[in-house]
Amino acid sequence: MRTEQISSEEAAEISSTLAAGTLVDFEVRGGEVVVPSAPRETFHAALTKGDNAVFDMQEYGPELAPRGGKPGNSVAAGWVYDKSSSSLTVGDGRQVTHDMAGRALPSPRARYEETYRVAKDANIYEVDTEDWSVSKPATLADVPVTPDHDYTTTQRQQVFVVFDRAHTHAKQAKVTDVFYFTPSDTSDGKPVWDVPTKSDLLGDKGTDPVSGERYQDINATGVTTAPYTRSTEPFNIVPETFHYVGDNEVSLYLFDADMGTKSPKDDQLVLVDSGWPNSGYQYWKNIEAMGYDPRDVDVVVMPHGHLDHYGTTMELVTMIENSGGSVQLLSPREDVNGLAQDAAGNTWNLPPALPASESEIRERTDFIEYDTWMDFGNVRMLPLWSPGHTPGSTSFVFDVEDPGSGERLTFGYMGGYGWSPKTVTATNGWQRLGFAHNLAWLQQRWGDVDYAAPQHANQFPLVDINQALVAYNNDPANADDQLTTLDGLTTDEFTNQLEKRYAVATNKVSDEQPGYQSIEAYGPFKPGREEGVTDAEVTLVDGGRVIQGYDRAMNVNPKIPLLADGVEIALDGHVHDPQGWYVQFELDVDDSYAGFLPGVGPVESIRPEATEILRTQRFGSRAEAEAVLSTVQAGGTYRVDLTKASAIVIPQDGSPVLEED
Repeated sequence: MRTEQISSEEAAEISSTLAAGTLVDFEVRGGEVVVPSAPRETFHAALTKGDNAVFDMQEYGPELAPRGGKPGNSVAAGWVYDKSSSSLTVGDGRQVTHDMAGRALPSPRARYEETYRVAKDANIYEVDTEDWSVSKPATLADVPVTPDHDYTTTQRQQVFVVFDRAHTHAKQAKVTDVFYFTPSDTSDGKPVWDVPTKSDLLGDKGTDPVSGERYQDINATGVTTAPYTRSTEPFNIVPETFHYVGDNEVSLYLFDADMGTKSPKDDQLVLVDSGWPNSGYQYWKNIEAMGYDPRDVDVVVMPHGHLDHYGTTMELVTMIENSGGSVQLLSPREDVNGLAQDAAGNTWNLPPALPASESEIRERTDFIEYDTWMDFGNVRMLPLWSPGHTPGSTSFVFDVEDPGSGERLTFGYMGGYGWSPKTVTATNGWQRLGFAHNLAWLQQRWGDVDYAAPQHANQFPLVDINQALVAYNNDPANADDQLTTLDGLTTDEFTNQLEKRYAVATNKVSDEQPGYQSIEAYGPFKPGREEGVTDAEVTLVDGGRVIQGYDRAMNVNPKIPLLADGVEIALDGHVHDPQGWYVQFELDVDDSYAGFLPGVGPVESIRPEATEILRTQRFGSRAEAEAVLSTVQAGGTYRVDLTKASAIVIPQDGSPVLEED
């Protein structure tokens, strides 16, 4: 086919939007392809077959372009697992048969597998990705079938299918076009689990007969290549209100917010994070499994501007808008526009984390208002600007009403947990210091929240906890004692989660790890303190807090066998130090440091008060730390010595750590 007559410039613009292996739809008039006023929109790309497998559900995700004010017809993608003369079964190969304790589940649980009716006159095409020119018509009988769901079966047959109806009539829809690709896909041949790769819960699973490696030591293939390696089942955190709908690496949280009015139309579905770009099918399936339609989401919150936290945003926006709905995007200003000014009035020119190519998110988003509760009735969210990982990384306190008890439960969410600036450069010092400062600030201000809600499930074992509960509830001995997520979670874990990365960033023990440079040894050091400070005057803003060193045994819960010793996460476990104790303060130091690194960027000056969060050097017991705490009070002025990394020195002669001024 050819387009209607156009200019060479328009032809070049259209051509730039096309790539081999892309499933496109378009309008035809008089036997020619219609070119709209925006030539780039001539061909609407629904799916693209590149080197990696593609997965898409019939009812959610990419679809054909809307026509005449109605949603476009559905499309789907995946590997073929069954067929008949009139049906096709498509999925991602993830089928769970046993719980993490090794007991058989009542029935296999397929993470994504759907069976479609195929129209009698459906068009079938064999698409050769090695030589597109030899692609040809075929029959349904020609379509190969992946023989089984075993991870050792590496040859898997990819298809794209097109339906005769939109998602609004999914049950009545039939497949009208099937595109199957040759050669078939080759998977990695590695085992996959609902828990994160290298999970502590895999420690007793033995050895993979294929590779000869312990299951726990096998590193799952990356999500970009193999999104199915990250899929996990969704679960309630707070019944009817707060749901986990992410994968086993990136946490997506769905809140069903009851605004407390008479009209249900006023209620809101709020999605925090949108995960990896090729994993949307998992998230939409998980949302559906929790009893919701992804198209009913009202608000999408981006915690920071990295791909794994906004990846499916525009897929979801398109889904919602194609069905006549609308959605609000909320993002950190500094990750969209860059960091231009701090609370002290200093001007900066720090670039945003969101790539320039993400123009649609940039054009559509509203900005998060920090330090102001977002009130959704039974759900409240407090955004807390915590730059370091990115300029706009935003943490949250979630305040959620438990519908069963009426109790308000609080969850701490650190919005930029990755220690990105591992080594010092001339420009990243503000991020290094800011990352550590904001971890400590969250401990100091919000360390008393009830539970941790991690941004990444492979950094705090929320998914492992759920899978331990699945195993507990699947045990016939516990048939009359079924537990919920709240039964599985233990309190006071947020401070420990924060302490892990604080220690990674600041403690010189990290210098033994390849590619790590600690703030303690390498800085940067705050101006005026490069050689340490003797007899500095400090005024305490608070009365201090005792902080325990990081304990890698997280969420110890004796009631649940798989959690009896807690869950350990190997990454950065070198900072394990539960015998270490510190006293941490919010305070003002009477010196020339003003909360920022001149010519580099802001640290404490992101907030008007620009106070510091400093802690003592390590004590060997809690009693020693509490003894120091008992000698000081908020508002008091004291004399201290500081190391070059601004730690409060413990005098060797037994004199007070903080000497009253």
